Amino acid sequence: MAATHTLQARIIALSHWLDLQIRRLCTLLLLSTTLVLLVGLSLNVALRYLLQGGGLGWAAELPAFLFPWMIAAGIVMAVQQGVHISIDILSQRLGVKGRCALALGVNILIVIAYLVLFNVILTMMEIVSFERSPLLDLPLSWAYAALAFAALGTTLCSLTIALRIALQGQAGLPAALEEN
Repeated sequence: MAATHTLQARIIALSHWLDLQIRRLCTLLLLSTTLVLLVGLSLNVALRYLLQGGGLGWAAELPAFLFPWMIAAGIVMAVQQGVHISIDILSQRLGVKGRCALALGVNILIVIAYLVLFNVILTMMEIVSFERSPLLDLPLSWAYAALAFAALGTTLCSLTIALRIALQGQAGLPAALEEN
């Protein structure tokens, strides 16, 4: 029994550590993409008014490559907080065990669905990897990589949530789901 409890504690600690690393990566993505977009687009606007030839052509392509990464990081962080997919009407009518069972089932379905989605996105990335943007000369698969990151991040976060719910019950629910 003590060995099982120790194994469960290690799994829970590992899930929290993984969540922390994912949160740090997402925070870095949000801050860096926001900063690059803010500086790049502001510089473009300023130069457009200062120079007769216009602004920076490549700056117009920045949003197409950086916004998907901002959105992907936000999606993954929302999953960690339990606010990405929520079935509030049903979960409010359930008791603690029912809410945990529903959250566990939803998170397992999310893991399966997003693994399939991740695989599809990788295929799409191969298809568009030969196309390049005209000014930045980046492969168009760059934006699809953000979708792959969102799918994989959602999968990992849903898996850690499911593990915590399975091992801890209500204590394993994300804060947003506990409040319902």
